Amino acid sequence: MGVDRWPVDFRYISSRLVRQIVQQDQTYRLAWRLRTISLLHGMLGFQRDSPDRDNEFALCREATEAVRDLTGTISEYESSYIRAQVDLTMGFLTVHMGWQTTSNVEIAVMKADVNVPDVGKVLVALFGSASNYRGRRPVSDGSAEIPSDVDGLYGILERTRELADPQIDHYELDRDLGHSPDTRADTAVSLLGQRFKGFEQRRLDVLMQRFCVAKDIEPYDLVILGAPIWVATPEPSPINTSTVSPE
Repeated sequence: MGVDRWPVDFRYISSRLVRQIVQQDQTYRLAWRLRTISLLHGMLGFQRDSPDRDNEFALCREATEAVRDLTGTISEYESSYIRAQVDLTMGFLTVHMGWQTTSNVEIAVMKADVNVPDVGKVLVALFGSASNYRGRRPVSDGSAEIPSDVDGLYGILERTRELADPQIDHYELDRDLGHSPDTRADTAVSLLGQRFKGFEQRRLDVLMQRFCVAKDIEPYDLVILGAPIWVATPEPSPINTSTVSPE
């Protein structure tokens, strides 16, 4: 793949999830090629160049294309992946419990409150590795915090942590399996309301992997829990002067 020219500024890239998506897609395509070549000799023209593994921006484009058929909007919240432009608050939480060899681990947390026709008031809550922030990174203000855990959300943190991040205790992961979407959503709403520290809010384009959804979790009609695949500034679009209203 050549030089990436996607005209956006990436604010967050989940290196682990992006590479997993691309690797799975490439494995599927390779198997398809081998089957095709075995049936029709010489059909090498269907091969496609592999993405540049050192170019995370190119990998983001490849991953986005790979899951296109599985990607919906917020109103299509049962889709495996969701892409949307939202007013996103990016920040972090300090998790004090559940780690194998350490404590006080900062995780990336993002939230957006969205009003969706025919759905209602929606909370999008995303969790991942703080090491994946690009540009400005979250910095703790050093204030005292009440020790607590992220009961019901350890599964998301395990899926999204990078290899260099602290490992999660197996006990927490086993216990996490017993939680329903409602209890997980309750935990997320409580954490975001009490301990969430945002460091930036702006309009952003987000590709997320859905973890679970829950309905009627006060004060929301719907809560979507997931992991950010990537977060970027929206792609620029040409100005249509016929639709611009004078101030």
